[in-house]
Amino acid sequence: MDKDTKHAQSAELRERIEELTALVLVEYTGLTVAESEALRGKFREAGCTYRVYKNSVIRYAVTGTSHEPITPLLKGVSGLAYHADDPGAPARVARDYAKDNNKLRLKGAVVEGQVLEGDDTGKLADMPGPREIKAKLLMLFKTPATRMV
Repeated sequence: MDKDTKHAQSAELRERIEELTALVLVEYTGLTVAESEALRGKFREAGCTYRVYKNSVIRYAVTGTSHEPITPLLKGVSGLAYHADDPGAPARVARDYAKDNNKLRLKGAVVEGQVLEGDDTGKLADMPGPREIKAKLLMLFKTPATRMV
């Protein structure tokens, strides 16, 4: 792949990820084509974007953004996953898929400039999604009114 193509891909990726709060990197070494397609399907079902880029393309794209601290994790094969509204969704999908298939591994994630590596990425997966947060907030508002009655 020539440099012009890499720079064009990295510019396109930068536009997509600039406003995101989190990115998740997965290592998919040893997955068969069928397993890889199943993984892509799981990400798609969750509303996540998952794509495999060359490490140099990701490195160019995150340079100068809040996601730049993830560059040391860009070694070997890397799949990049993200969700526009739910930063924990890609980590949950990858963690759940890795339970069934030991060939997939969470490399790490970057959340608002902080890097989470290995098992710490599970903390991001445990984070509730926007729907759960809204439901809990509504329950908090509803509780005092229920107690008054």
